[in-house]
Amino acid sequence: MPVIDFYGADGWGADAPVAELDRQRVAREAIAAVASRHSGPLRVLDAGCGDGLFLDRLARHLDRDDAHYTGLDYSGHQLAKAATLPYEFHQCDLGVGIPLPDAAYDVVHAAEVIEHLLDPDLLVDEAARVLRPGGHVVITTPNLQAWFNRLLFVAGVQPIFHETSTRSTQVGAGPLARLKSDHRPVGHLRLYNRTALVDLLRRSGLTPVRVRGARYHDMPRALSWLDGALRARPSLASILVVVARKDL
Repeated sequence: MPVIDFYGADGWGADAPVAELDRQRVAREAIAAVASRHSGPLRVLDAGCGDGLFLDRLARHLDRDDAHYTGLDYSGHQLAKAATLPYEFHQCDLGVGIPLPDAAYDVVHAAEVIEHLLDPDLLVDEAARVLRPGGHVVITTPNLQAWFNRLLFVAGVQPIFHETSTRSTQVGAGPLARLKSDHRPVGHLRLYNRTALVDLLRRSGLTPVRVRGARYHDMPRALSWLDGALRARPSLASILVVVARKDL
C-alpha cells in the first residue's frame, strides 16, 4: 500500500503556516546551541523537511559559511516548493529508512514526523546511524499527556492529536465535534508522552540531554495564555521537543 501524502496538494499542503511556530523556534534555538559548541564544518539534516522553510530560517539564523543543509521528505508537493531554496533536497519514504551514508551529519532534526510512522524505532535508529559520534538529534512531536488531553481523558473524549480515522478529525470528538472543523486527518499513528519518547531514544543508543515544551499553534485564543505558561512543564506542554546526543 502506498504511503498517503497527507501534506500533498489534496491534503494539508496549502494550510502550512508561514509564520514560525513555537516548536520551530524552540528547535531552532536548540540546534543553534549545539552549533555554537561545534568546531569545524557543520552538516544538518532535516528529516521531514516539508517545504524547506525551517531549514532556510535555521540557515539564516546560524549564518555559517561552513554549514551544509540537507532536507528529506516524502511529499513531492512540498519538495517542489523547497526546490527554490539553495539546499540539498531528496524525496524518500522515512518509513523505510534514510538513504544517506553512516556518520555523515552533526545534527538531525525530525519535526512532527515520528507520530506518522508505523515503525518509529527505525527512524530513531536511522537518525543515530547517520549522526557522527557526538552529534545530536532534535525531535518534536505532540504530547499525548498535554494538559488538555489529561482533561479530555477524564471527560471520555478522544485526546487531541490522536487520530482514529483517515477521513474525519471529528471522529472521537464527542460533544466537542461541534467546535471542530471537519478536516482530513494529518496521519498520526503514534503518540508519545515525555517518558515514552525519552525511552525510545535511549533504546537506539542516544542520550537525551534536554526536554522542552512548546505551544500548539492552533490553540483557541482564550486558552493560549495557559498553553504558553504550561510549556515550562514539558510533561504538560502541547508539544515535546527533545534533544539527544550520540555518544562518542
